Amino acid sequence: MYTESPPLGDDYPEHDVDGSDLVADRVHWLNGASRRPSSFKSDQFTSVRPSTTRRMFRALVRYSVVLLVGIGATLAWQSYGAEMVRAWVPSLGWLLPPPPSGPAVTSAELQAQLKPVALDLAIVRRSVEQLGSNQDQLARKDDQITQAIATVRSAEQDIGQQILAIAPPAPKVHVPPPKSLQPPAQ
Repeated sequence: MYTESPPLGDDYPEHDVDGSDLVADRVHWLNGASRRPSSFKSDQFTSVRPSTTRRMFRALVRYSVVLLVGIGATLAWQSYGAEMVRAWVPSLGWLLPPPPSGPAVTSAELQAQLKPVALDLAIVRRSVEQLGSNQDQLARKDDQITQAIATVRSAEQDIGQQILAIAPPAPKVHVPPPKSLQPPAQ
């Protein structure tokens, strides 16, 4: 293994750089010329930049990778967020909500807690059904009362017509016109 640095000086003159060489190379590069020897067959492509399509593809790949990392981080945070932070960096635990306290509820305990609620729901359902049937009965009674009122009114009209037909006509009484109250002429 080589641990010494290369000797400085005249041993490697091809590696010596002075300021004029740098300026010349920079001007040469700014003018659009490549640093490749002219023996290259592709001297017509002097641009160092990749094509627009390749740059767009690379940008799309970078964006996709960042997006996928973000989605993965979000899903991991939602699944394990607070526990991971508490385990990895305990000093940041004060920033997180407190962990749930109390023992975990088992399925049997949950069923025992839900049993009274289920009974209450059954009672409410039965009451709603009874109210519905009572409302139907009231609607039928309302229709019967409306029909009875219509029957009574028609009977009342029939009776009124029969009374008019049976009763003798009232005698015509001739009433003289009232006399005027003028004093007699003298």
